[in-house]
Amino acid sequence: MSLAAPAIYADLQGLAGLKAGARAAPADNIKEVAAQFESLFVQMMVKSMRDASIEGELFASDQMQTYQQMFDQQLSLDLSRSGGLGLAEILVEQLGGRGALDALAPERPATATGLEVQRQLQALSSHQEVAPPLSPAVSAATAAATGEAATKAATPGAAPPLAAAQTAGSGEDWQPATPEEYIRSVWQHARNAARQLQVDPAVLVAQSALETGWGRKVIRTATGDNSFNLFGIKADERWQGASAAVNTLEYRDGVAAMERAAFRVYDDLSAAFADYASLLRDSPRYQPALAGGRDNRAFLQGLQAGGYATDPQYADKILAITGAERYADLFEQLKNSAELPLSG
Repeated sequence: MSLAAPAIYADLQGLAGLKAGARAAPADNIKEVAAQFESLFVQMMVKSMRDASIEGELFASDQMQTYQQMFDQQLSLDLSRSGGLGLAEILVEQLGGRGALDALAPERPATATGLEVQRQLQALSSHQEVAPPLSPAVSAATAAATGEAATKAATPGAAPPLAAAQTAGSGEDWQPATPEEYIRSVWQHARNAARQLQVDPAVLVAQSALETGWGRKVIRTATGDNSFNLFGIKADERWQGASAAVNTLEYRDGVAAMERAAFRVYDDLSAAFADYASLLRDSPRYQPALAGGRDNRAFLQGLQAGGYATDPQYADKILAITGAERYADLFEQLKNSAELPLSG
């Protein structure tokens, strides 16, 4: 069986061949195997959604079911090719390491297709101890981007200054290489917003990490520009700025459905956090969440009760990130840092 993706639809009967290819494929074929698997997964997910829906007799003919199946197969292939759910990236990272994942990234542009499902998949991978330690080469590249010497970056435990990390995170091509780099890039912005809301800045960092897959799945505009929308805030009638329309999966009465929605576009990270703080501060439905203060669980459950997210596990996923041992020391270090003053 060829590992190349079919031109029209994903063939479920090819699963045996796909499994054989996964066992025998060298490293350069991991991406194809992962993309094929994601297409099959999406197809099964869509089929389950169809089976769970109630249809009238008008659409009960064998011919209609045949065409519907063909449409679902094509839909699953198109979704996986246009950014998908993020499952292929996770598989590549697990099978081939972070280097294989980085090689896949240029071919799979960051989009918000299946945004709610991406939140779940990214949560499963983001707070687990799966990422390999930074190699000297990666550390040196990070140091060059932040103004530090390569020799210092290659030293175990070395980290870029907070100010330099924020400067590196302000460009249009911003895409953190690691969760730790993401935390440092957004920390001061989260700290300023948290001061206004009287909440823990770590919970804002974790929430934005869940929404964006640690900065690797930030919504892009039609021209491919970074929206800097870190909190999945939609562009309703009150929004006067630019917006980006993307496909997203939403839960309605416990049932997932694909919807087209417009999301806000910001100039930079600072504007994203400032708008998030304003949204919560000015909206009556989020006042119970803010009343929770630095009780992270009360704050997040208040957001969920106020309708911020449709994912029933939203609060628990964010708490899993804030409570992960991998990030505990970094969060504590940044909370105690006096390198940059609070503003606003």
